[in-house]
Amino acid sequence: MKYDKTNRTFDCEPTLTDSQVLQFCRDGYIQLQDIVPDEINQRTFDYLNGDLPINPSYIPKGMTHADLERIRDTHEPSSILLEDWYIEHVLLNPQLAGALRSVLGKNVGLPVLVSNHRVECPMEAQPWHHDADHVFGPEINFVEVFYFPQDTPLELGPTELLPGSHLSPTSRDISEKGVACNGPAGSFVIHSQSILHRRGESTASGLRHMLKYSYWRTDPPTRDWIHEPDFDFQMAPYGGHGVARYVAHMFYWLCGKGDEFHLIGGQAWPWSSTNQIGPSYGYGQSNGYLPNWRKNNPDDYAVG
Repeated sequence: MKYDKTNRTFDCEPTLTDSQVLQFCRDGYIQLQDIVPDEINQRTFDYLNGDLPINPSYIPKGMTHADLERIRDTHEPSSILLEDWYIEHVLLNPQLAGALRSVLGKNVGLPVLVSNHRVECPMEAQPWHHDADHVFGPEINFVEVFYFPQDTPLELGPTELLPGSHLSPTSRDISEKGVACNGPAGSFVIHSQSILHRRGESTASGLRHMLKYSYWRTDPPTRDWIHEPDFDFQMAPYGGHGVARYVAHMFYWLCGKGDEFHLIGGQAWPWSSTNQIGPSYGYGQSNGYLPNWRKNNPDDYAVG
């Protein structure tokens, strides 16, 4: 692990494979369970409850110690990002860092703002929503992370996600369920900020913390995660009809090959079916179209 304190970036070896990066493009999230030590989870919980003195590694320019104390007690307790123990064990957790490095490239930018989704349970479920300022497009210039510093079973209403909803505007009735991010203390969810999500219904009593923040890309994308020798760009499982074009475009962008991505439409690549008797036409075209991420064309394609 290489941590640049001055620029607040880190670099490390990527840990995801071609297939895992593609799955992130397809699903819009990765869940990592029980990877932060119990002592650190408890310290985080105590810090957020005001039971632990603040001890910042430095005081940002224009701020005072009193400012950091005040911030700690708000819904955006970003002073925790300055605690050495939090940087080492949470922000730079090796398993988390390796996955982030795979998706965001070298020299990943650390968060500068935290939201604490603090809930006194029981509480009804939120409506489904895309976060404000979400962007639908192939670029992955940042990802959001949820950190659960305490055991968060279904009874405490963990966040629910709708896989694949990061690709286009999606609505969902409040009565419909999603994938619940329940798990033990020290769990993370890495996800596209555009994914449809909500706070799930809680039935137990107690206080639930969940911290949310973003990591940032600082270097251009390139395919420098773990290569699989038999990974085939033409035959890779990009997803179902109507979705595959968006997933493939995102994956190509992450590989640094966004300028090479072209579609010819119809049943052509990257759409494929297990029932076809040969590879899809249209792979590797130098001219064609792009997916219509802005949804402003009736045929759902944009000029390539």
